[in-house]
Amino acid sequence: MMSFNERWRGLLAKSVLGLAVAYSASAGAQEQATLRVTVEGLGQESPKVYVSVYAGDDSWLGESPVARAAIEPASGELSTEISLPLGEYAFSAFLDVNRNGELDTNFIGIPKEPVAVSNDARPSFGPPSYEDAKFDLGSAGIAQTIRLEEP
Repeated sequence: MMSFNERWRGLLAKSVLGLAVAYSASAGAQEQATLRVTVEGLGQESPKVYVSVYAGDDSWLGESPVARAAIEPASGELSTEISLPLGEYAFSAFLDVNRNGELDTNFIGIPKEPVAVSNDARPSFGPPSYEDAKFDLGSAGIAQTIRLEEP
């Protein structure tokens, strides 16, 4: 089992540039749908919000998300759309307050920057569980609105 620190650090295993979204190669011929992520409560001058999408409990908050995106403030709304194969997913997001491209944590791994996960699942003695954050992405797509919480 991964430690609290490893799970939160896994939110940003690699740097994400612009609005580029990578998804698994196995997605090739499968039917796709759109996940729309909107972040509320942030101003137009906010730093980027980084989003990582996971396809199972085994990879949850680890270093192998199926997609990543960086949301830049535009016209007062922070949102992005990610195309994924139909299935079950969960995502995590953080506000890069100091604009260093990483989720900063304290010495025991607790995030020092605002974080959130899908379904606005909240932590209790560690990061939120995959079970609380998961959702089904059907052919109609899905929209999730989250509010980043200060640590």
